[in-house]
Amino acid sequence: TNRPVSGLSAVELWPLSELPVIGKVFVQNPIVYLTVVIFIAVVWLLKRTRTGLRLRAVGENPQAADAAGISVPGYRLAAIVAGSALMGLAGGFIAVLSTKMWIADMTGGRGWIAVSLVIFARWSPWRALAGALLFGGIEALIPQLAATGVRLPQYFVLMTPYAVTLLVMVWVASGKRQSTSQPGALGEPYIREERR
Repeated sequence: TNRPVSGLSAVELWPLSELPVIGKVFVQNPIVYLTVVIFIAVVWLLKRTRTGLRLRAVGENPQAADAAGISVPGYRLAAIVAGSALMGLAGGFIAVLSTKMWIADMTGGRGWIAVSLVIFARWSPWRALAGALLFGGIEALIPQLAATGVRLPQYFVLMTPYAVTLLVMVWVASGKRQSTSQPGALGEPYIREERR
């Protein structure tokens, strides 16, 4: 049902919001600022803490992590719960802050863009940030062009983020095979062996 919802009002980061040209970047919803904090916290957690090292070990070689006394099911479950919470935050952002309306199928396949973003990023948080800014920038550019009077066919506007996603996927697939940094045990179930 198409019901409007009240969103959160934008928060101004003064004096940065007064800067010419880029000042509007610093007038955002609180969730946008929260995602910046979450990104920094996740990068720090994964790269600079013992917990992050253990989580990466569980993803790379669960047998070795288990032999070192790390709870493989516990770390995997925690990673799934954390990832699911972030996906829920993203869905809530679309409903409550971006469109301020609940519409069936409102995400419009953006989950697939997120999956392709992981492949584009090759499991690097900084590349993921760059890719997210690229895809988000393209999606935000379309209404800005329309506001300036540029006439664009409706179907072109709707397909642009997905067409860019396909082009990026083809570019990544056609490039020289670099190390993807993909976890060695990605998608593999872990069954603990009996200890003797």
